[in-house]
Amino acid sequence: MTPPTDPYQAVTHPDPSPYYASLCARGGLQRIEGFGPWIAADAATVRAVLTSEACRVRPQAEPVPRHLTGTPAGALFGRLVRMNDGAPSTAVKQALASALPTVMRSVEAESRRWSARLFSEPCLSLLPEKALQLPVFVLGSLLGFPEESLEECVREVDAYVRFVSQPEARTEGALGAARLVERVTACLQATPRAPALLGTFSARMREEGGPLEALVPNAVGLLTQAYEATAGLLGASLLAFARMPELREQLDRRECSIDDVVREAARHESPIQNTRRFVHARATVANQELEAGETVVVVLAAANRDPRVNPQPDAFLPRRPDRQTFTFGLGAHVCPGQELAVTMVSAAVERVLASGLELTPLSKSITWRASTNARILGGLQ
Repeated sequence: MTPPTDPYQAVTHPDPSPYYASLCARGGLQRIEGFGPWIAADAATVRAVLTSEACRVRPQAEPVPRHLTGTPAGALFGRLVRMNDGAPSTAVKQALASALPTVMRSVEAESRRWSARLFSEPCLSLLPEKALQLPVFVLGSLLGFPEESLEECVREVDAYVRFVSQPEARTEGALGAARLVERVTACLQATPRAPALLGTFSARMREEGGPLEALVPNAVGLLTQAYEATAGLLGASLLAFARMPELREQLDRRECSIDDVVREAARHESPIQNTRRFVHARATVANQELEAGETVVVVLAAANRDPRVNPQPDAFLPRRPDRQTFTFGLGAHVCPGQELAVTMVSAAVERVLASGLELTPLSKSITWRASTNARILGGLQ
């Protein structure tokens, strides 16, 4: 099997692990021929980049991707806290971080309800589609979207997500972003009060002093940022059961829980394989001098399997002691939705296992959804 030539190609490679291991073993910030950005792959270097003040989430000269500018998608992107640095974004992050734990019981209930609907009679060929629907159905319901609108919402989320990385998807992506903003705005204005998730987020925003104009975009952001990550994590978790039938026996013997398996799947088969950081000022990061304007590709999936932080990195250990997982980031831009994703996926896995669906074919021949950073089950070959 020909190895990947760069971290972007590795995302959809049948087995990128040996390639990631070689990057990790090399250590430090590194460059490879034909690939422009610096690469951070081992755990120490990934940590250094993600926590460096000099490394930001967007280029200084391009806070919004050029092809999004002037569209509703650009207006949405520009207010997402995951895509911004600075004091206003910090207040919004704090509001989100304090709001989400208070609604987790509702998240769990909706995750079970929608998993029962989506996976009661699952079919292997439909798993990729259902996996992408799950986070939108669960979070859309909690935001107050009418049930009959949720399938259309999935298409809108998908159109926006595609437009962020694909300029040619402009028409559908711009329309999808506009419609999602309209839906959340309508729910926020609903009487007698906004749905619990929006109401809690709004209250926390006022407490933290966050800009209220950032409320609607970041409520939409819960949908768009959970979309691929949750679907990828569900695929990774089901793939673990397909490859290791003994996991079901461990569950039966109560040696581990579904939650344990999902958390190890997030490390072992990272649904988000890489992210990027942009250097805003000349700085030394991980003992390497970087110039303003340079880009670093942070290979989260490689850091997850760094033996210096996770001994026996290629082994799948549901009860792994002192697990270190970089999938959801760390530092100022750590993803606040980790527990959302784990809760939704655990409910879906439980339902799929209860259905008796034969998962073994997943271990033999699968494809991956086209992406340069998210590893999402595409289908069976």
